[in-house]
Amino acid sequence: MKYLLNFSVAFLALGALAGCNMYSAGSINENPIRVSEEMVTKDVLISDIDDAFIGSIARHYTKHSGSPMKIIVTYDPKSRSNTAMGATNEVSDIVSNLRDYGVTNVDAGILPVKSQGSDSKLIISYNSFNAHAPEGCDALMSGMNGDLNGRDSNADYKMGCSIDTMLARQVAKPSHLLGRGNSGQGYDGRSATNIVDGYRTGAQNKSLEGMSASDD
Repeated sequence: MKYLLNFSVAFLALGALAGCNMYSAGSINENPIRVSEEMVTKDVLISDIDDAFIGSIARHYTKHSGSPMKIIVTYDPKSRSNTAMGATNEVSDIVSNLRDYGVTNVDAGILPVKSQGSDSKLIISYNSFNAHAPEGCDALMSGMNGDLNGRDSNADYKMGCSIDTMLARQVAKPSHLLGRGNSGQGYDGRSATNIVDGYRTGAQNKSLEGMSASDD
């Protein structure tokens, strides 16, 4: 009887295991934070530029950029007022104002445009990076969206998604998640990890003093 009982228990245990899916999807997020890239362009009349515009551009560039800011001021080679000298002075003033906001990585120049008339334009372009939640992380952990009653619960939620989603929202420089800075050069794996670890631990990064070719 004792052996028969043991055999029955073993048979039932094997039956229970057979009913389980041994290859079910994992419950831990293993996907990295996504980083998207786009080209930002601005085309405005010089007469419409003010300190608020320069400040707005500088703040966005400081957070999202991953390449030098390229600025061009146009002029009309046949105009007596919209001249190359005037465009040179304008671009010099704009570069100076950007530096006041901490933007020093600038490629600046002037461009002749026939029949433009007396209104010169400023053209700005740079690559912009944005961080997003990892693929498959469509919702935060229950309660983190403000619903404390659990009505926003997600049965397919993967552990770690909330941390990575919040990190993506708060990371100061999304291009750092790619392991590269404004220089466009790649870093080794340890350097890239050091950058991300700083954000995860909340450590304060010390400001760095930049230099440019014109700083003699």
